[in-house]
Amino acid sequence: MKLKIECNWCGKEIYKYPSQIKKHNFCSRKCLSDFSNKIINPTGYHELKDYTNMSEHFSELNRKLNPTKMTKEMRAKIRKARLGTGEGKTYTKYYGRHAHRVVAEQKLGRKLKKNEVVHHIDGNRRNNDPDNLMVFSSSSDHMRYHAQIRKFFDKGEIPLKVIEEVMPL
Repeated sequence: MKLKIECNWCGKEIYKYPSQIKKHNFCSRKCLSDFSNKIINPTGYHELKDYTNMSEHFSELNRKLNPTKMTKEMRAKIRKARLGTGEGKTYTKYYGRHAHRVVAEQKLGRKLKKNEVVHHIDGNRRNNDPDNLMVFSSSSDHMRYHAQIRKFFDKGEIPLKVIEEVMPL
């Protein structure tokens, strides 16, 4: 037996079975769209769903719901399937991380800090030889290095400051 209820947006009388009645009920998709539109109905929009902190625990939730999805074996299989399929214009990756950062961490014997920048000495982004990598403590130090190198090529002299500031691996 259908029950008589009101549309949450326009107030029109609608009939629904008890199993079809939800927190919010609408007579049409238009009413649902208007109700959930942030501009048309700012207060109703926030009532529709609570999105706060949803992404914080998403990885943990995904691991619980799909325990066999991303095992080490599966990651290795996906990596092998994708290896060498790109255009070769950007940094190589190792299990989703930039390979030059992984190599620098191995050489330093510690994790890189978030703000540290790894520089390729020869300019080849795909040459991840440890002797070809330098670590800068910040992006601004890295940019300062490039500016001084540019000045060197313009004037034909190398400033000592460039040599002192660089942290080779």
